[in-house]
Amino acid sequence: MANTLRQHLLVQLVSLVLSLSIGGSSEASRRLQLNVLLVESMRNIPYLHVMLRRDHLHEDAANENARWFLQLTDTPHCIHSYDEQQPLILSPDNQNRDSVVLVISLAQLISNSGAAGSAQQRASVFFYIVADQVGELNQQQKRELEHSCRQLWTHYRVYNRFILTDTDIWIYDPFASNDQGVDRHRYRFEMGYEDGTFEEDSFGRLVRYVGGEPLPIFLFHDMRGYPLRVQIFKSVYSRPVLDRNTGLLRRISGVDWQVAQTLRDRLNYTMQLQEPDKNYFGERSANGSYNGAIGSILADGLDICLTGFFVKDYLVQDYMDFTVAVYDDQLCIYVPKAKRIPQSILPIFAVGYDIWLGFILMAFVCAFIWLLLRLVNLHLRIVYIAGRRLWQHALGIVVDTWVVWVRVNLSHLPESYAERMFIGSLCLVSVIFGAIFESSLATVYIHPLHYKDIITMQDLDDSGLKVVYKYTSMADDLFFSDTSPLFASLNKKLWWNRDLDADVTNEVATVGGKAGVSRYSSLTMESAHFLLMKRIWVVPECPKYYTISYVMPKDAPWEEAVNGQLLRLLNAGLIEKWIQDQKYRKIVKLHTTIIQTEGESSLVRVLTIGDLQLAFYVVIVGTLLAWLGFLAEHAWARHRWWQANKNL
Repeated sequence: MANTLRQHLLVQLVSLVLSLSIGGSSEASRRLQLNVLLVESMRNIPYLHVMLRRDHLHEDAANENARWFLQLTDTPHCIHSYDEQQPLILSPDNQNRDSVVLVISLAQLISNSGAAGSAQQRASVFFYIVADQVGELNQQQKRELEHSCRQLWTHYRVYNRFILTDTDIWIYDPFASNDQGVDRHRYRFEMGYEDGTFEEDSFGRLVRYVGGEPLPIFLFHDMRGYPLRVQIFKSVYSRPVLDRNTGLLRRISGVDWQVAQTLRDRLNYTMQLQEPDKNYFGERSANGSYNGAIGSILADGLDICLTGFFVKDYLVQDYMDFTVAVYDDQLCIYVPKAKRIPQSILPIFAVGYDIWLGFILMAFVCAFIWLLLRLVNLHLRIVYIAGRRLWQHALGIVVDTWVVWVRVNLSHLPESYAERMFIGSLCLVSVIFGAIFESSLATVYIHPLHYKDIITMQDLDDSGLKVVYKYTSMADDLFFSDTSPLFASLNKKLWWNRDLDADVTNEVATVGGKAGVSRYSSLTMESAHFLLMKRIWVVPECPKYYTISYVMPKDAPWEEAVNGQLLRLLNAGLIEKWIQDQKYRKIVKLHTTIIQTEGESSLVRVLTIGDLQLAFYVVIVGTLLAWLGFLAEHAWARHRWWQANKNL
């Protein structure tokens, strides 16, 4: 405020000095005053429409204020004539962005009718040149003009208007207390503050414009307790708590709430928290209407929603704007965790297929090497065959190799020292393999193994699971059918659960038979217990990535101020810090609950007889094979005895 007063005094001093220096020329003094006051407001205006009254063209063209706009060299302009009793018709392509200079009568301006009633575009800048007013406005005229400006602000949120008389430039400050208002006491109408109500009529005054900054910056850096309707509903980073008896909002926690508090404190507005909508983000009905937060914005029932929305096309781009992106997230598919491998065959899966294959192949390779050594020794007459054929030696070597390979003692050693040294190397290799198997077995008994999970979208399509979603905004562009045949097939598997209160994650984890769609951060925070308990599995290949923003009405007056504060929070890293803090608190709470519930059961695994199922199965299979071998040997012996008796 002190800087504003200094700027005002400086402008008045410069105007006075230059007016005296040029001999009291009022036109030159006025031109200098406009140059100083409007230089910042004109800086970002690409084009001006200068509107002169059709019945007063010569008078309006000779007006000092109008001549200043007509003589501008930095801003292109186009001159039009108009009837001030009729609404203005501007270019249909950019009618919401046109900047207009309007020469008008004071009575018409106050009436908000005709051409004055066309100023309903919040993004436009309007310069009203009051042509029939000489000298300063009297108190009655100020009150009437102030009331007219308040009507436009209340109904359309129009504020970017400059009213030029031959002596002053007036603007409407929607946040200043007026003569009808109470004192500067700021009532609080939000959780945790004293109860109270606000009347919009207690705000808004017609004030002189002292220049220095464009109105979006000049007005909205301090909103002086003005009430804004804010909604925060349940999402990943916002947790409203409702009263069980009344169903009304009691308190809110989460990152979005911290952002809301910071915006309130920095912009100095009063946060009027709206009850969370039961339809959350909002759905589009068959007749084109919306419910939820989007519906509230379209019905002008909400000033800003501080729950994150995916930045995408909701088919309401003419009515709703996004803020700057505050964080990002992925849309992921989660499925039931693959089933556990049964205890009966668990040791088989203790190591990978490559180790099993290497273990088996190396045994036969080593047996072959041993056989080569035996042949060399036989050729050099180092060892002798004592009534045994060569194939019997080969079979014995294979058997002895497997005996050493599984770390069992040999009943006898070969005569050749070379073969004995080779057997020693086999013992060392078998120790290494044994250590790998034993450590892997201990691990899988403590941390059970599961079958292969779904890794890719192709695996998901092959599984045949239907993909359940709750919010249409998650599925309308999740799988574009034109992208690939795979996505076309997955798109056919999407299924909409219209019950917004349904716990799809719990159904997937407990019942199974379906997949779900959710934000990755939601799964890691809200469903972390299912992930830790290995009840659900997040498919690593996430089909969508989104930036996330807050939403507000199209061209909301406070949009630039809110975006500026959000960018400061992002540059300082505060939003990211708050997100990590919330995740940390959630993880600590979850781990504490698990430890208290399960004690040390997850840390100590007591083996039971059920864990030895495979050993008994091996013994049974071995016994059956031994019995078959016994029958075969017995049959072979009887056959040889019968052949021998037959020959006699």
